[in-house]
Amino acid sequence: RPDKASRYNSFDTGAAWAQLALQANALGYNAHAMAGVLFDEARTALQIPDRFKIEIAVAVGKKADADHLTIEMQEREQPSNRIPLADITFKGTFSS
Repeated sequence: RPDKASRYNSFDTGAAWAQLALQANALGYNAHAMAGVLFDEARTALQIPDRFKIEIAVAVGKKADADHLTIEMQEREQPSNRIPLADITFKGTFSS
C-alpha cells in the first residue's frame, strides 16, 4: 500500500543503489553515494511526502581533472581512512 510504511525500504534502497552504480560504471560514469545529506532541506526542496524516507543522495557524472577544483577542494581529494574490519566485525552471536 502506498500509504503504509515499508519495513524493507532500506534493503530495496541498497539494491537499487548497487544496480545504479554498476550501470553508471558500465556506461563510463562514476557514481558516488553520500549519507551526509541535509535530509530536512532535501525533503522540503523536493516536496517529498513524510511517508517516504530519504536514505542517501547519489551523484552521477564523469570524473574531471583535479585542476578544475579549487585549491581547498584539491587538498581534500585524498583517500579516506577506513576502520579495520577487525574493529567492526566479530565471530559468534550478539551479546547484550
